[in-house]
Amino acid sequence: MAKQNKTEEQNEDSAADEVRARLAATGRNDACPCGSGKKYKKCHLVADEQATAAPPEKPDAQEILAQAWRLFEQRRPGAAEKEFKAALALDDKLTDARVGIGMARLAAGNADGAKEQLTWVLASEEASAEKLKGEGVKDAFSRPDAQPYIRAAHALGCLAYDEDRFEDAAKELARVYAIDEGAVGIEARMIAAKALMKLDKPAEAAALLEPAARLEGGKGRADVGLALAYFVSGKESDARAALERALDSNPHYGKTLLGRVRRRVENVAAAQPGSLEEALLYTQTYGDVWSDDAKKFLQGVLDGRARAKSAAAPAKEEEQKPEEAATAG
Repeated sequence: MAKQNKTEEQNEDSAADEVRARLAATGRNDACPCGSGKKYKKCHLVADEQATAAPPEKPDAQEILAQAWRLFEQRRPGAAEKEFKAALALDDKLTDARVGIGMARLAAGNADGAKEQLTWVLASEEASAEKLKGEGVKDAFSRPDAQPYIRAAHALGCLAYDEDRFEDAAKELARVYAIDEGAVGIEARMIAAKALMKLDKPAEAAALLEPAARLEGGKGRADVGLALAYFVSGKESDARAALERALDSNPHYGKTLLGRVRRRVENVAAAQPGSLEEALLYTQTYGDVWSDDAKKFLQGVLDGRARAKSAAAPAKEEEQKPEEAATAG
């Protein structure tokens, strides 16, 4: 049988070689080599071209997935979901495609459909996440294999918050910061802390934000939320210290929280540390938990900083006068 198969393959190769030779030697308007008397283009040309054409390439699941995320970023959730499904059809182990379907459904307003996909991702990746947690991993989002789990947990946490399910929000987001201390983990801590503020648990919110305020990516931003949590907990001196640190890193926080500058930030990349956009984005995302009393406290801190700055200015001028006199002499 093996010998017969080999012979058949050799015959097929020989026939293909003859067709290629015929194509190379015969013009479209020449007489067909088969002897029919017809022109080649009217006889065997099409069949010969089909016989020697390269087989179509199999679609690549990863390329389709990348295209789906591009469509999602372009705010085309319907088209994105279609591509995510196409990628998943080619590779049913492509967990990130399921995350994409969930995210696309969220963007399209289909919360129940989103939960179905995202919850499936959490269940399928839970063991891997627990392993990372046990190993003390704190940079999980930098690992491609862990990204679907983190994205799914983060999305479910944000969805729960939007639906006023604050305990569920804190629980889902805890999955993220348990294994990531980067930008995504810090963001998860800040949203979870906001959920705890909604639950009247400011002390727990403060405990959640304290580690974030020590991380490079959380300095300033986390301090603003920490100041609020301390203030509501009755720790006014700690609140003042946290607020001073936040205002030192970005003096715009005060005027955005107090509503003196109002603008929606769509381009998150523009919200660089110390920028007005960073302060606006904080207010846009977390400002709804700042009560009137907390804003009065904030105003008091701002007034104190302004007085200290005014007092420092004359002193600085006095220091410069002796120097000027010495130069003149």
